[in-house]
Amino acid sequence: MPLQPGFDFTEATAMIALSQAIYGVPAIPVPTPSPKSLGWSKVDALSPAGPTLLDNFWQVWRNDARPNQYAIVVRGTIDSKASILADLLFPLVDARLDLSIETGGFKLDFPFHLARDERGSAVVAGTHLGFSLSLFLMLLTTNRPLLATLSALALDPDAEILVTGHSQGASIATLLTSFVRHASGIFSPISNPSYKTYVFAPAKPGNDHYGYDFSAIAGAKGMGWTIVSTQGWVPQVPFTLQIPGDINTPNPLRDYAGIRNINIDPRVAALCATVEPSIEDARRQIITHAYRTADSLKEKLRTERLAFRDTLPGVPEASELNGSCLAGTIDNILSHIQLSLNFATAGALVPLFAVPGDNPDDPTDFFWQHHLGNYWTYLQAQYDLS
Repeated sequence: MPLQPGFDFTEATAMIALSQAIYGVPAIPVPTPSPKSLGWSKVDALSPAGPTLLDNFWQVWRNDARPNQYAIVVRGTIDSKASILADLLFPLVDARLDLSIETGGFKLDFPFHLARDERGSAVVAGTHLGFSLSLFLMLLTTNRPLLATLSALALDPDAEILVTGHSQGASIATLLTSFVRHASGIFSPISNPSYKTYVFAPAKPGNDHYGYDFSAIAGAKGMGWTIVSTQGWVPQVPFTLQIPGDINTPNPLRDYAGIRNINIDPRVAALCATVEPSIEDARRQIITHAYRTADSLKEKLRTERLAFRDTLPGVPEASELNGSCLAGTIDNILSHIQLSLNFATAGALVPLFAVPGDNPDDPTDFFWQHHLGNYWTYLQAQYDLS
């Protein structure tokens, strides 16, 4: 039976346990249950042995009581330069990209579709560049690329797949949900399983148009749940810097073609003229940093070996190639950076009403309200209806 719409406390409980387990350390201030105690077992054959170049890591788990039900768990930020770097690659990039990967042996068309086609719109869905690159590398690199795992799971006509993660992992899991639900072309079979998403404390994964799209494909259908603490700061970032160019046209400032309205109230025009240069400067610095970081990433990719198995659609059986072939694809992604820093939340919100305050044992713990141990406590107290 397919996964059912609606917030399910039992499912959320299992997903918070899995999201903590992938860190390999106990939750604080209280431990979350072990996955084994909840009847979940890790599937090593579908999980990578190590992380990507951006230190993204994920695991696949199976429900012992329902062997056709799986969970894909994405790890959040860890204390490494690469992992933190993914958080800091702030620019928005178009959420719908038609990419290709070319090498001497073949060309792989890669529909990296994280939102619907909004052709003709002055504003289109955009996603966080760092999280988008993280998902892209997860799909194609490591000894078990996530794309191959998704393809293998899709072979089961009764497959049910829960998608989850915490913090950075929650944001990437949100984008992964968009990828599988918008899967098209050679990736179409990936959309066949029944999917449901529970994410905990995600940073904002994209702009408002991306949030609209995610609500349409998952949130409004009761299949995409975003659990956030009312005292946590991570779901409030990246900072949103909104300017007239982020607004749908026509509007009082610009017509449909984007031309500034000459009849605008002089006071409003003066305000825009004062604010826009400062935001433009911040945006320019962030984009410059993104290009510089991407150059370093492309250089590291040149030594990365990619092994594509016959389970990967569109790729010749057991093909192997050097990661340098992805450099051009990353350039293509970068060419679609949006001139915007207008971030927004996504998904059907499940608020955890938290108690204000810091870590009583460590006032320097600025992640105190972010810990999954606190999420576990509030989830049990506020949503256990048994």
